[in-house]
Amino acid sequence: MSWQEIYKSKRMTAEEAAKIVKSGDRFWTPLCLGQPSMLIMDAIAARKGELKDVEYDYALLLRPYKILQPEYRDTFTLVPAFYSGTPHQQAVADSEWANFWPCQSSDVGVKMPHRKRLYPRRMGLITQCTPPDEHGFVNIGLDTFYTYTLMKQSDYIIAEVNEKMPRTYGETNFHVSLFDAFVENPNPIPAVPTPQASDIEVQMAKNVVELIKDRDCIQVGIGAVPAMISKLLLDSGLKDLGIHTEMAPAGTHSLVDKGVVTCKYKKVNPGKILLTFTMGDKELYDWLGNNPMCEWRQTFYANNISVIAQEDNVVAINGSVEVDLYGQVNSESYGPRMRSGTGGQLDFVIGAFWSPGGRAINLVPSTAMKGERSRIVPTLAKGARVTVPRHYTGFIVTEYGVADLYGRSEPERAEALINVAHPKFRDELTKAAREMGLIKKKIF
Repeated sequence: MSWQEIYKSKRMTAEEAAKIVKSGDRFWTPLCLGQPSMLIMDAIAARKGELKDVEYDYALLLRPYKILQPEYRDTFTLVPAFYSGTPHQQAVADSEWANFWPCQSSDVGVKMPHRKRLYPRRMGLITQCTPPDEHGFVNIGLDTFYTYTLMKQSDYIIAEVNEKMPRTYGETNFHVSLFDAFVENPNPIPAVPTPQASDIEVQMAKNVVELIKDRDCIQVGIGAVPAMISKLLLDSGLKDLGIHTEMAPAGTHSLVDKGVVTCKYKKVNPGKILLTFTMGDKELYDWLGNNPMCEWRQTFYANNISVIAQEDNVVAINGSVEVDLYGQVNSESYGPRMRSGTGGQLDFVIGAFWSPGGRAINLVPSTAMKGERSRIVPTLAKGARVTVPRHYTGFIVTEYGVADLYGRSEPERAEALINVAHPKFRDELTKAAREMGLIKKKIF
C-alpha cells in the first residue's frame, strides 16, 4: 500500500477514534502544545457509561477536558505527573482524587515500564501532529517531551491532524504507518501569555543576569522571572550564549536575532538550540517552526544528566516555592498540597553541577502571602516535597541578593541564606538557626 492509502484507511471521526480506547486501558497525552484539542478527549469522556477502569496519565495540561470533572471519576482514574496552574488542574490537585505520580522529566518513559509491571494495562497515546508530507511523514511539532518515548511503548497511537501545527526539526517525524487513527481537526495552537513581572521579579532577574557570562549555555524554566531574564539579556552586552533546555525561553527568537544566543561554542549539539517543548505566543511559535537551528529531542536525551554534563558552563535557572536553612529546595508543593511537580529541575541542577564551569541558580522571592510569610524558612513546611536535596543546591537568588551555597557547610549556608531573606524576617531566622544548632554565635 502507498502511504496515501494507509493514511486514508486510518482517517476517521473523533467518535470512531474514541472507540479504540477499551475498558482497563491506560492512555497518555503529551505535554502542553502536543495535547489534542477537546474534540477527541471529550469523545472519549462521552463513553463513560460504557467504559470501566480507564487510567488517564498526563502532565502540564493546558485544556479543560471534560474527563477532569468529578462526574467522570467512576470511569477514569487520573494520574498526573505535573500539575499546571490552571483552575481545572488545581481543582484536581485539591480533590480527594489527587493521584500524583512522582517522576523527573528525564525518566518519565523509563519509569513507565515499572508502572506497567505494577498495574498491567494496554497502553495508548493521543497526540497532535501535522498533515503528512510528500513522503508520508507527519511531524509532532512543538512538543517532543516524552511523546517518542511513549510511542515506542504504546499499543495504539491516535493522532489529531492539525494543519496549524508547525513542522520542527529533530525527533519529530514519524511515518503514517506507525499510527492507528488520524482525526483531522484544524485548531489554534494555544498561546500562553507570559505573566507581567513585578518589581521584585525584575530585581531577581537583574541579580541572575549578573551571574551569567559570555559563552554560557543556559536552561531557563517557566514564569515571569525567566521571561524578564531573557529581556534583560538583550541589553546585557553578553554574547555567544548557548541554549540547552527543556522549554524554549520566552524571547528566544529575539536573543538569536540580536546575536546574544549563537550556540557557537556548544559542545553538545553545536550550533543548535536544544529543547523539548515551548509555551508562548504565535511570534515565538512561528520562529521555532521549520527552523533548523532548533533541535527538538525527547527529555530522555535533553534532560539526561550525562548529556548535560558534557556541555561547558551550563547555567540552570529555575524557580521554587521555598528554601530552608539547610539549602533544601521545595519547588512543587504548598505543604502537602501538590501545585506542580518535580519536572526537570533536578535533572539540570545535577547536570549543571557536573558541567565544567556550570552552576545552578534557584529563584525564590523573599516572601509570600503579600509579604506575611518568608519563603526562606528554618525547615520546609510539613508535608512539603524536597525537589532539590541540599547537597546539590547552588545559588539561591532573591530580590535581596545571591547566596552561593556551593562548598559551604550547613552553618555557612544558613548565614548566607539569612542574608538574602527579607530584612523583617532575618532576626526570626537567626533565632531559629541558633535553636537548630546552625549558628553558634551571633552573626549580626
